[in-house]
Amino acid sequence: MKIGDNVSASALDRGAQFGLLAFIKPMTLLRLGMRIATVSPNKIPRLLGILGASVGGLPLSTWQALTHASRIRNQRVHDAPVFIIGHWRSGTTLLHNLMSQDPQFGCLRMFEAIAPDCSLATGRWLPSSLSRVMPRKRPMDNMEWPMDAPQEEEIPLAKISPYSGYLQFLFPTQSFQSFERFVLLKNAPRGARNEVARCLYRLMQIASIHEGGRRLLMKNPVNTARVSMLLELFPDARFIYLHRSPYDVFRSTKNLHRKILELTALQPFTEETIEANVLAIYPLLLEQYFSDRERLAPNRLIEVGFSELEAAPMETVAKIYSQLELPGYATAREPIKSYVRTLSCYRKNNYPTLTEHEKALVKRYWHLAFREWEYRSTDDNSMPLCRR
Repeated sequence: MKIGDNVSASALDRGAQFGLLAFIKPMTLLRLGMRIATVSPNKIPRLLGILGASVGGLPLSTWQALTHASRIRNQRVHDAPVFIIGHWRSGTTLLHNLMSQDPQFGCLRMFEAIAPDCSLATGRWLPSSLSRVMPRKRPMDNMEWPMDAPQEEEIPLAKISPYSGYLQFLFPTQSFQSFERFVLLKNAPRGARNEVARCLYRLMQIASIHEGGRRLLMKNPVNTARVSMLLELFPDARFIYLHRSPYDVFRSTKNLHRKILELTALQPFTEETIEANVLAIYPLLLEQYFSDRERLAPNRLIEVGFSELEAAPMETVAKIYSQLELPGYATAREPIKSYVRTLSCYRKNNYPTLTEHEKALVKRYWHLAFREWEYRSTDDNSMPLCRR
């Protein structure tokens, strides 16, 4: 049975769809070329909605281009941003939320991710309007999702360029090929790498304007495969890599794909499609990261286990600041501690225990992660994230 067909979207689902699919540049859609021809007939209404939202955003994006182009072009980005990386569902959002409490850091915010080409030209009314449409919590879990929340830059990157890892959520039957071509840039056109770097830098320039030029704290799982590119842009950058039990990552990432694809997919997909895509992409991400991390000194990269962050968030964040030689922990400690207190009643999603067949698949495809961090099986995903 195909998943994602005949799904009745609630108002919350429609709000999440709008946030994920609105404000895509028309040129980005045009550049998808033949992929548009693979859209399933029953998804054509969704495609037309995307096209309509794309055209509808043109006046705002044009106005921003006319009034803010010089400001964006001349905006300096702090020389040493901090990049949080790691596979989806490894704790990157938790760490992003914790460290963003530090007043020295600026972040790309939710409303900038939704409307990257409009956020400077619309003042406060756009975030206010979007907050009435968007759900308060993310579709895949119970994390809060307000308009001023720190957000990853892959969402806006997917709206201004086809070279994004999130193309897989539009065309799930071509997920592996898309990841190789548009993230790893294998057989990509000449100039693709420069385009990605230019787009990422521009998004950071816009974020820097919104954040008053503060040092940026960025979080993006796809950047796990772009460490070398980011180092070329920012030789003094710091990186925090989050890892987690492969079993937990597998079942949680399958849930993420299922939830997002129901809102965004332009092709039919099955449980088997999701499983195959999740299994295939993790090794690609990990292999690229292992190659790139050789360029990083110990004070430029720290690898953190999610179990460590979950059990002792304050101590783990302190260790991150120390190893990466980040200043300001004394000032950041109390705001971070206050945020930790708000998580005392948060409960993670509760997923079914993996079958022996599923465990065997994860061991087979993700053996690099087991070997690197010596993980063993764990099926306890029902405990509260933090305790008082």
